[in-house]
Amino acid sequence: MKSFFLIFVMCLLPLSAQGQDITTLLEAAASQPGIEASNLAAKEGDLRQQAATAVLFPKINAFGKAEVYNSPTNARPMPPTEVNIAAGESIPFSRQMLRYGLTLDMPLFVKSLYDLRQKSEALAEKARLGHTLTLVSSEAAVVASNGAYQYLVNLEAAIAARLSSLTKTREDMAKKVKTGRAAGVELLKVENSINELEVQQNDLAAKILDVRRQLETLTNLEISVPVAMVMTGVLTPAPYLGVRIAKLDNLAAKEELERRASARYPSLYLSGTTSGNEGEAYNTGEDFYRQYSFATLTLKMPLFDHSLDVDRAIARTQLRKARKQLAASHIELAALERNLTGKLPVIENSRMLAAKSLDNSRKLLKVAKVASDSGRTTTEEYLRYESRVLAAEAALFQAENEKWQIISQLAVLYGSELKGVIQ
Repeated sequence: MKSFFLIFVMCLLPLSAQGQDITTLLEAAASQPGIEASNLAAKEGDLRQQAATAVLFPKINAFGKAEVYNSPTNARPMPPTEVNIAAGESIPFSRQMLRYGLTLDMPLFVKSLYDLRQKSEALAEKARLGHTLTLVSSEAAVVASNGAYQYLVNLEAAIAARLSSLTKTREDMAKKVKTGRAAGVELLKVENSINELEVQQNDLAAKILDVRRQLETLTNLEISVPVAMVMTGVLTPAPYLGVRIAKLDNLAAKEELERRASARYPSLYLSGTTSGNEGEAYNTGEDFYRQYSFATLTLKMPLFDHSLDVDRAIARTQLRKARKQLAASHIELAALERNLTGKLPVIENSRMLAAKSLDNSRKLLKVAKVASDSGRTTTEEYLRYESRVLAAEAALFQAENEKWQIISQLAVLYGSELKGVIQ
């Protein structure tokens, strides 16, 4: 009954208990909190890029101040002819003053700010590619885990089939031993083989639980059996995602060096204020009002600041490091691509050879079974044929599993989403 149940489950692999398919799992993986956090990080990068541009815009602020002095203070600078003191006019000096108005501050030319904006653009693009990497890696992990799940379940069913076969052999052998047509040690050999398979089956059960947990962690779905997977699209080779990210790191480091160097450039700023000033004239006690406005152009140029030299040296070192990391990343990923693409035809050939070996091993097992029943071959020889069938099945399932592992790695390498490519 156990064997029948496992075989029945294998027949239903295209449909899981919840009616799930690989597209459902990939969509579920894409909606997990970790992916959402990655998407928010990309949006944060866009906002930081906007912030770097925003500092180039003018800043206008309103203000209001209530001031108290210990001696009469002027509302604003006043020319001597403004008030006729001899005629008793109110002098705009007061111990208490109310000031209100607007201020303007704007950088007209600050090269380091433009370099910062260029750096923030590179970092924003890096954040977007980082989100793509997180998403693609999650989808690839689902495909790889489901492929491993398929392999383990198929192997478990294959072991169950061998156990069923050996159980029948044990029953026949027990009859032979009872009637004296076989020695008791022959039955012991069969029972030992059954025990070994049960140990493998028990180990597989633990591995199945582990891979199921991985899938459920990735998708937040309850998954009882693996889902079917078929390649319906093509993974088109593309510039390596890791290299594209490393190039943006390199560009950001280059812009940072420019920003550090431009800190020694002259900077030009515009500022201005317009304000209303009210108070009580100290000489007449009458209220007065004076309006005051001014604009300022400020040129700043650092003459000596050793920290600027240190900052520039740090940025130069960071740029060199980014360039080396870019070169290393390209070498590593190019080697990985050659390895993976070279393995695909080898694995396909292994799959065909395993299928042929399985067909032959099953035929030989039938012959060995008949020969064993008639006493024309030894029990050890018969058990070796049973093992060869299981080994051929395991090789076939493993080849299929390795194919999905390679496809998953290539998807991450190229930054390609698997939804729509695998169904």
